[in-house]
Amino acid sequence: MKTRIKAAFSIILPFILIALAYIFYTKTNTMSKPQLDIIQLSPYAIFLLGAVVSWKFNRSREFFILIILTLCLALIKYLPGIIGRPTQIADIYSIIGLVIPINIALFSFLKERGIFSLWGFIRIGFILSQFLFIFWLLNSGQREFLNLIHKDILPVKLDSITPVSQVSIIAFMVTLIILIIRQISYKSSQDISFIGVLFALFFALHHNTNPIFYAIFFAASGIILITTIIQDSYSMAFSDELTGLPSRRALKQDMMKLGMNYVIAMLDIDFFKKFNDTYGHDTGDEVLKLVASIIKDVTGGGKSFRYGGEEFTILFPGKSINDVLPHLEELREKVSKRGFTLRGKGRSKKNSKSKSRSVKPSKQIFITVSIGVSQKSEKHKTPDAVMKSADTALYRAKKKGRNCVSK
Repeated sequence: MKTRIKAAFSIILPFILIALAYIFYTKTNTMSKPQLDIIQLSPYAIFLLGAVVSWKFNRSREFFILIILTLCLALIKYLPGIIGRPTQIADIYSIIGLVIPINIALFSFLKERGIFSLWGFIRIGFILSQFLFIFWLLNSGQREFLNLIHKDILPVKLDSITPVSQVSIIAFMVTLIILIIRQISYKSSQDISFIGVLFALFFALHHNTNPIFYAIFFAASGIILITTIIQDSYSMAFSDELTGLPSRRALKQDMMKLGMNYVIAMLDIDFFKKFNDTYGHDTGDEVLKLVASIIKDVTGGGKSFRYGGEEFTILFPGKSINDVLPHLEELREKVSKRGFTLRGKGRSKKNSKSKSRSVKPSKQIFITVSIGVSQKSEKHKTPDAVMKSADTALYRAKKKGRNCVSK
């Protein structure tokens, strides 16, 4: 349940930030000019912070998107003065309305290849070449090409609804569909953040006559990217990538929060090394994920962690051994009754339904676990001592014949 809530929160967080950005915008009409000047400069500070965070955590896609946003914002504010003659602001917004969604869609597909690497320099060159082309296009006044950007493609007139050109709207919609499909397929928080950025920047372009509005929403897009990097980095540090359970680092932190009474259980998959040697590490990983999916729903107020290898730890704050034994027995029984299907040799997804005699049929095996449990007492006063006692009890369970709970 907690996992679902956390996943739902990560999905809606970018939109919460967008809503907060709009609320903040409604308060700007009472601000002084120096405050408004700071707001207009704030996106650059946020983008710089985001670039540093992206670099530190090796998140090149966010880094390059932040560069693109910085250059787009600079085009809006400074390009007319650089060119030295009036430039139609509608042209700049229309071009940016293409550059932003197209680059977000493109970079969502690119793999992490580093920032200060050959691939990174190629991508930086690609970004700079786009903006040099934009500068040349606007400076030379290539109206034929610019008129194409403003051309109505859809059979309806949208001028009364939004100043965003139809070509830009189509680019935003196509990118949104791509990101939604990617999110459904890969369930990546990065794609969620890109969707949030897409919405924030569309709103900015929609209110393109108000420099405070687009400054706030450009800043909000940078905050969305930074927040996602921090969320993912926290998840990588405190969650086990294979099983999805909290990692050993998270266990150490939670052990420091235990109160006066608690129970610690150590759980180990029986004959796991032999299983790995027989069926391979890939199958072993699937077994670990199966067991983790069962023990994460342990009852009795327990919280499960991946300790390492084939070992798991369960904390029961505020409980005694007599309180948790029925729940651990129930957990052990659930694992032993959950069959694991081994795919036969030569069997693949394409031929799994084939009745060819050359393919060995799949077979089902059953996994068992041994559990050792201990509680805080006069003899074991610290979490480390209780864990060591639980580990000793785990070895007793192994000696008793495995598939049992020992205290």
